[in-house]
Amino acid sequence: MMAETAYVSVLELKRLLIELSDKRPDICIRFRLLGEMWFPHFMRIIIVTEGGVLLNNEVSNRLVRVYDLGNVMQFEIDRTFQNFKPHNHYSINHSERF
Repeated sequence: MMAETAYVSVLELKRLLIELSDKRPDICIRFRLLGEMWFPHFMRIIIVTEGGVLLNNEVSNRLVRVYDLGNVMQFEIDRTFQNFKPHNHYSINHSERF
C-alpha cells in the first residue's frame, strides 16, 4: 500500500507544530530538510519560535534546532492528529511561504 502525498504550506506546518506542542505533546515529528536525508528518529517538540522549532531527540538525548521552517521539505508525525495521518509524508508547498 502506497502512502499518499499531501502538501501543506510553511504557515500550516508552523500552526501544526504550535498545536502539537500545546495540545498533544505526546506526538512526535521528524523532518527532511533541504538537501538532507530524513532525521532518523521522531522528536518531541520543545518550543516553536518565530521561524523555527526546537526539538528533543529522545533516542540520542540531544536537542535539534530547525532555524528556518522554510528549509523543511517533508515531515511526518507518529500519531494521528486532526487531519494529519501518522507515518504519511507531507511535503511543503514553498510557493506559500508566510
